[in-house]
Amino acid sequence: MPASHSSLRIGVIGAGRLGTFHARKIRRLPDVELAGVADPVEVRRRALAAECDCPAWEDYRPLLDACDAVVVATPASTHASIVEECLLKDRHVFVEKPLTVSVAEGEPLVHRARKAGLILQVGHIERFNPAFQAALPHIRDPWLVETVRQGPFSFRSTDIGCVFDLMVHDLDLIRAIIAAPISAVHATGIAVLGPHEDTAQAELHFANGASALLKTSRIDRHPARWMRVWTRDAIIDIDFAARKTTVCHLGEKLRQGKLDITRLSGTELEELKHSFEPQCFDYRELFVSDQDPLEEELRNFVESVRTGHPPLVSGETGLEAVVLAEAVLQALDLRRLAEPWRTRTVREWRRAA
Repeated sequence: MPASHSSLRIGVIGAGRLGTFHARKIRRLPDVELAGVADPVEVRRRALAAECDCPAWEDYRPLLDACDAVVVATPASTHASIVEECLLKDRHVFVEKPLTVSVAEGEPLVHRARKAGLILQVGHIERFNPAFQAALPHIRDPWLVETVRQGPFSFRSTDIGCVFDLMVHDLDLIRAIIAAPISAVHATGIAVLGPHEDTAQAELHFANGASALLKTSRIDRHPARWMRVWTRDAIIDIDFAARKTTVCHLGEKLRQGKLDITRLSGTELEELKHSFEPQCFDYRELFVSDQDPLEEELRNFVESVRTGHPPLVSGETGLEAVVLAEAVLQALDLRRLAEPWRTRTVREWRRAA
């Protein structure tokens, strides 16, 4: 149901790092009022309330009475219970990714929001990254997607592993460009800092023949967030951190399969060397806007609440990412440093797959 107030009142549940970012952005949106913040940690909620000049509550329930919509920026393991209560109070909800940490928790929320006519949006911010937006028109029938998402340990999201913390971003992006059902998943990971995986790699296969290779780590010294998409006629490189997108159009001989270097003589190879890149690979850097992804996804949320139109990343869309993340975890061969490692036989690998 669209909001009835001329000025939309949005509350923020969670005054940590992400909640702080949301509160700051909400104050900048036109015809939007930051109704208040809620967080059980007194020092955090008081600091954010003082910065944003708004009320603060220890419990989020009184905040629901003061707003039309809420942003839920709490630990992932709390999303299901908090979002459910917000929906029961007929409040539109923007919840940070992931929607929930299981399909079983997410499905009732999506159903409840749909039945009540409420907006449920999931904060998959990379959908609004201008580098990804610039790449979308050039991605047609991808057949291989490679992703890397890694960085140092953030000391946040300790209630989940790197699959739901980081890889879920790329799983959502892959679902956005590959519509086919998933047919097989293989994954491996290592738990270093606790019971959850801290680094993981996954291989996904889809019914249309497309594949995706994903690498994620939250204990890597060198931050990186990139995606490479192979199509039949181009290679698209997306750097989410630098917000840079490059399209490489493949030459006609490559597209038609007419170049076989094993059949070339030494002279022909030497000639090809001097014209290789312009003849086979035409690189072009795309224009990427300077839009703020967080501000854009909040604008999308506000517009959806006011018009009733589905947001770019709806609850249903967010649930699809949870489906893929759960599939990766179910297939995950998790190794822990404290446990002895042994080589598995081919038969064991096949049985596990």
